Amino acid sequence: MNGPESIFYKLLLKKISGTLTEEEKWLLADLLKAYPAFSEAYETVQWLWNEAEVTSLERPREQSNKLLEQHLQRLQDEGLLPEGEEVPVPGTAGRVKKRRYYLLGAGMLLTICLAAWWLLQRQTGEIFIQEERYPNMVMTRPGSRTKLILPDGSTVWLNASSKLTYGDDFLEKERRVQLDGEAFFDVVKNEGKPFIINTAIMDVKVLGTSLNVRAYAGDKKAEAVLVKGKIDIQVKRRPQEHYLLSAYEKLSVAADPDIHPKKQLTISNVEVVGKDSVIAETAWVDNELVFTGEPLGELAGRMERWFDLRIKVRGERLQHFKMTGAFKDESPEEALKAISLITGCRYQLKDHAAVLYDE
Repeated sequence: MNGPESIFYKLLLKKISGTLTEEEKWLLADLLKAYPAFSEAYETVQWLWNEAEVTSLERPREQSNKLLEQHLQRLQDEGLLPEGEEVPVPGTAGRVKKRRYYLLGAGMLLTICLAAWWLLQRQTGEIFIQEERYPNMVMTRPGSRTKLILPDGSTVWLNASSKLTYGDDFLEKERRVQLDGEAFFDVVKNEGKPFIINTAIMDVKVLGTSLNVRAYAGDKKAEAVLVKGKIDIQVKRRPQEHYLLSAYEKLSVAADPDIHPKKQLTISNVEVVGKDSVIAETAWVDNELVFTGEPLGELAGRMERWFDLRIKVRGERLQHFKMTGAFKDESPEEALKAISLITGCRYQLKDHAAVLYDE
């Protein structure tokens, strides 16, 4: 059992045993987001854990010891125990006496994990199909960004809370990647092998260019911004139509299909800001969050990913208040204070959660 499901299983073991590190918590959350099939196993384990707290207490000690030994042996045979971790097996030499509740707890833990393992085995058909199609995956958590080089030499900057996947056949017929989130691409030109970016709302085809694509699940819109070159965009709701963009043009697509047809799709010129010719949509690559005339309600979503902070904006006035400015080295509280001064609102910040509101 190799690949993402093996990592998920080991993290699940550590979560139930209470030994997950902060980094591992983020990795587990990213895996649950990336592989929906894992969610059923995860939720089932949570339910079984609550049930086991009651039902396992009635199990005789001898039966608990026997089950524990069987579960451990099966896990070891399958190679599923986390590397570097040893769990005492009842009945072996050098047995250490443990309290009854420890044996019951260990038995519950392994029973639950075996249930999760069984669910994952049952679903491997779906998992391996996805893994075969997109076996290479890079994810970023809130508040972090990363840079990667693809097998063809193209460079990708991946923004916070984003995921990029591509197959082992990336260099064969076409260079295809799947994006959930935001990324800036500097694509190596190869006319014989077009570069294709698939998102939930649109597909972008390029030959050699620099562009930014934002397509977060849950956002009100997705957009593609072309810096240089040319791109061909196909919106999935309009499969018969193609949109060709030139340098410094932006295509925005509303995520809601029920919005007015005239507002569903727009093509506009991007705004160049300041002496350094900064483009607001791509400034994040240089670790700067730039916004020009952006409603505070939408900016709050970008700030959540930027600062790893939950932000709630209360009131219609604040939701639609248009913000222009930039954040670079500010702390979350400094950014909130700046918004408070500009809008005249108040804010509360506690435990990585903030609320903006009028008095």
